[in-house]
Amino acid sequence: MSYPLFARARKTTPFALLSLFLALAGSLSACACGCQIFDLGLSDMPTTYNPDRLTLQYSFMDQNENQSGSGPASPALNPDKENESSFYTVSLAHQFNNSWGLSLALPYLDRRFTTDVNGSPDLPDPSPSVQSQTLGTLGDVRVMGMYTGFSEDMAIGLEFGVKLPTGPFTGPDWLMDRDTAPGTGTTDLLIGAFDRGQFSADWGWYGQTLLDAPLYAREGYEPANNLDIAAGLHFDGMKRRTRLTPLLQANVTIRGHDSGGGDSVTGNYNSGYENLYLSPGLQADLTPNIQATGFVYLPVSRNVNGEQLVASWLVNAELSYLF
Repeated sequence: MSYPLFARARKTTPFALLSLFLALAGSLSACACGCQIFDLGLSDMPTTYNPDRLTLQYSFMDQNENQSGSGPASPALNPDKENESSFYTVSLAHQFNNSWGLSLALPYLDRRFTTDVNGSPDLPDPSPSVQSQTLGTLGDVRVMGMYTGFSEDMAIGLEFGVKLPTGPFTGPDWLMDRDTAPGTGTTDLLIGAFDRGQFSADWGWYGQTLLDAPLYAREGYEPANNLDIAAGLHFDGMKRRTRLTPLLQANVTIRGHDSGGGDSVTGNYNSGYENLYLSPGLQADLTPNIQATGFVYLPVSRNVNGEQLVASWLVNAELSYLF
């Protein structure tokens, strides 16, 4: 017998959650690499069938194209040339009952960063000195609580918790700036919400949002708030025959200017963006207790401040064991 990763949700429309998304979005600025986009989706929501979930997650992004505003820009105007990142995350989620749950995420980051150490933003460098640095380290650990007592099927819930400053944010002879470091150096408040429902027996919808708000500055640098929003559809009509569920998700990421650091004189001009991705995906029930989920994130529109590196695509894969 195949069990869905989510509870059988009520038939409704997502207007209430959408209103919450828009209210949050209107008051925000941002985060660093945009990696929080991988933490939202159907497979990260609680289930009534299994109180515990262990997930192994792999995410990848290669920021190797320079952009200014909403279009491509000359690579000569950006001293940073490439920021290639692989994220390996182990997470454990436990539901104490139908109302309360807890989750813990332990990320490991493998990053290769390439930059012109003589370069300056917006100015071509006549004597470039391009260097690379590779770093593998523990990232910032996240501890989250969940309240899912609004309905018996746990279809709607609130999330709250903290991101701890466990990842390094500076080091000897580092090429990485604070906005590309594995850790932010700050404790962040995490607040989120999710909702889901069914249009019919074959079609369902879901939505989720997560706000990351740093609580203080660290050594003269403070990342801005970060807001991620995901809204998606799932087609259940082929699950009984194939154990496969096609997914189509839209992701919005909003980031503003950071504060302090090496760009404080220019007002952190080269930080902050608004991105929209269309993300096709697939969920597979490998066994009654093991499920695999994958997404490819394709940019639909992007607008960045100053000169910034962007990725032409992103990918995320998860393997979950429910017990």
